[in-house]
Amino acid sequence: MSAKKVVTILLGGAALAAGGAAYQRHHQSAGTPASTAAVATAAPEASLPPVERSGRDSLTVPPQIAEKMKLGTAIAQSPCQPVALPPFQGVLALDNDHLSRVHARFAGEVVEIGHSTDGSDPTLRVGDQVKQGDLLAVVWSTDLGQKKSELVDAVGKLHAEEALRDRLKTLFEGGAGSGRSYRDADKEVQARLVEIASVERTLRTWRLTDEDIAAIRAEVEHVADPKYQSDDRNGWARVEIRAPMSGVILEKNIVVGDIVDTSTDLFKIGQLSQLAVWAHIYEEDLPLLKSCPRPTEWTISPPSNPGATFTGTLDKVSAVIDPVQHTALVTGRVDNSAGDLKIGQFVTVTIKVPPSEQELQLPATAVVENGWQSVVFVQPRASEGTYIRRPVQVVRRFRDEVFVHTGQNGLLPGDVIVTSGALMLQNAMDQLAPPATTASSEEETDGDLSARTPAATSPAAPASVVHSKHQG
Repeated sequence: MSAKKVVTILLGGAALAAGGAAYQRHHQSAGTPASTAAVATAAPEASLPPVERSGRDSLTVPPQIAEKMKLGTAIAQSPCQPVALPPFQGVLALDNDHLSRVHARFAGEVVEIGHSTDGSDPTLRVGDQVKQGDLLAVVWSTDLGQKKSELVDAVGKLHAEEALRDRLKTLFEGGAGSGRSYRDADKEVQARLVEIASVERTLRTWRLTDEDIAAIRAEVEHVADPKYQSDDRNGWARVEIRAPMSGVILEKNIVVGDIVDTSTDLFKIGQLSQLAVWAHIYEEDLPLLKSCPRPTEWTISPPSNPGATFTGTLDKVSAVIDPVQHTALVTGRVDNSAGDLKIGQFVTVTIKVPPSEQELQLPATAVVENGWQSVVFVQPRASEGTYIRRPVQVVRRFRDEVFVHTGQNGLLPGDVIVTSGALMLQNAMDQLAPPATTASSEEETDGDLSARTPAATSPAAPASVVHSKHQG
């Protein structure tokens, strides 16, 4: 007859060994032989029933052994609460999508600064609120004045040449003039129209709109009138700088008398109803963050205002890891409609990952790595003491929690899993040979693992004493 291997595992081995040592010292002092003490310590072990490998991926553990192993179980279930990432630090910045740099369209001299609306100061200053279209500054531009003069000259000549052409046309049609004179006068009119169009194109290259050019043309028509008398010499080369958007003046870089060109930032205006957030997240938290839907909502808490929270969204995660801090830059936005947040303020950022119906949340102690895949132990019926090994697909790990895919070949919601002692069950399965493969034993198996797997070890696992015996 073939020998059958039976293994008994005593998870209280460490305690028994310590008690046996004390017992041995006591009897040695009393004159009792050491061998007798050793027999005494081994006696309790022989009275325990064995742990047996009942299938390729199943173990049968008697209640007495399960109690000594302190096996703990829990019901596998989908996560019902969002998982919060560890808070990370960030800083608030101006959102560049809500920033406007104000330039002059013509080089010139600053002759006037816009007035503040709150009455506290006669001129605009940093921090003042402005509305779209408000006057910010006035620049005296000789370039614009020169182009206006060219346009006035061209329009004045056009009017004179059109009048001459019309007279020559009347004479020609009445038979008193030559057709050549009329045609020459008409050519002069066409050439003057080309000159005017050229001046207007130059104005458009200075980013003047059609409305601006129409206003200049109306002004030129007025000036070209022979009866016109100028009473506003300063208005001829006057360039008004107006706010392109509503917001707060963040920078003011001019005073009256400054000479500016088209590249000078006269003002910077920003809308602070929404701010940018720059934060750094540790690289070990990136896999969990990657699983979040986009856009991802986050909560901003300024340490300077304890208890206050503000809602925003995460937009982008940098592809570069800081080699010193081992963090990645994440950027996003936060609502600041109330104006309580300030640019440059330090904040604490919190992100909660929403639960997924396709995942199960397990304690990290329930999942055992056998070298090439992750497994858990399921207890189908608590009264029978049978534990079945099942493979699982780990989606992500977070601190002391593991998230796995749910499915028919793995875990399902409601399965009872071993959360304490799973590694010891794996060790026992590694040491026990599987039973002979038969049709009945194949039906008992409930997994798709190899019959022999590398032994899993853990420095935290309790000591065990294994005894074998053979029956013939």
